Amino acid sequence: MATLMQRRQFCQGLFALGAIALSGCQATANTGLTVYLLRKSLPPQLIQRFRQQAGVGLQLRLRETPQELANTFAAGILGSAVLSLGDAWIAQAVAQRQIAPIPKPLIQNRWDWAEPWQPLLQLIGKDDALWGLPYRWGATVLIYRRQFFADLGWEPTDWDVLWHPSVQGHYSLLNQPREVIGLTLKSLGLSYNAPPTHPELRQRLQRLRQGCRFFSSNAYLQPLMLGSTQLAVGWSTDVLPLLKRDPQTYAAVFPASGTALWVDLWVCGQNPDAAALAWLNYWWQPEVAEQLSQFSDAPSPLVSDLRRTLLHRYIPLATPTAFAKSELLLPLDVAAQKRYDTLWQEMFLPLS
Repeated sequence: MATLMQRRQFCQGLFALGAIALSGCQATANTGLTVYLLRKSLPPQLIQRFRQQAGVGLQLRLRETPQELANTFAAGILGSAVLSLGDAWIAQAVAQRQIAPIPKPLIQNRWDWAEPWQPLLQLIGKDDALWGLPYRWGATVLIYRRQFFADLGWEPTDWDVLWHPSVQGHYSLLNQPREVIGLTLKSLGLSYNAPPTHPELRQRLQRLRQGCRFFSSNAYLQPLMLGSTQLAVGWSTDVLPLLKRDPQTYAAVFPASGTALWVDLWVCGQNPDAAALAWLNYWWQPEVAEQLSQFSDAPSPLVSDLRRTLLHRYIPLATPTAFAKSELLLPLDVAAQKRYDTLWQEMFLPLS
């Protein structure tokens, strides 16, 4: 569930990841490593530091969307490569034996599996191994144009803004069933992972569909920037760069009742060799996790004292209370998935 849109570069004056991928050492059979990841998702300076410290020939295979990364691992061509995979695809990858477990004794640092990450351990844990190593996370948030709500005389704080009469026809939604149905469940006081059986759910989704002006997962910020919409549901890795670029025009909300969290993990197509282990352990170093969090728009779940530092350093629009109410999207059972599919086809698929 990571963002589909472009993300900001590390800082002014540093060249993009694409340039790095074409420079430096070339991978070799003995010491080389190929890594598949999203374009501009990692600070280039940290990539360069890995090259210098590990002495590993590195080839970066850049992809534009999480779906392209998922297609890469599904094609069964990973070999000894490492790939960045969203948590939404982990269960499928494990079930279809497309990724290999990573032995815990080979990982040099340990992770404090505190909430809200604890459910992820159940998903990726395998005896004394892990199916993937989490290295960054993000959240679903609301972004809006300040002047529109200033004229209304109030500001949004939670999901209920989407059903307010004043914003009907002025907002966009993500083209994602788990996001849209999930936030509606959350607005009803339920979990994102609750079965979609609440008696008011269908009616509430109908009102949400009627009030939606634009429906997309990769172009939802454009109507907002053009003024065609005044509010958008989006991913933090898309929203934060726009807020930094124009804080006078836009503001954002980490919903007070909690929101959906996503996690990207490093996964391996086979038992990790020395080069792959060097890469995996690098991103689990505490100082690297801190720098990734400071210089990118997707912080590491390994940062120390996350709740204390969350507000000011990593996702500045979040509060510790709202973060504590947030949750990962977990795999659905067969019955729940069928209900999701039926609701989506009947109510939202025509908008896609």
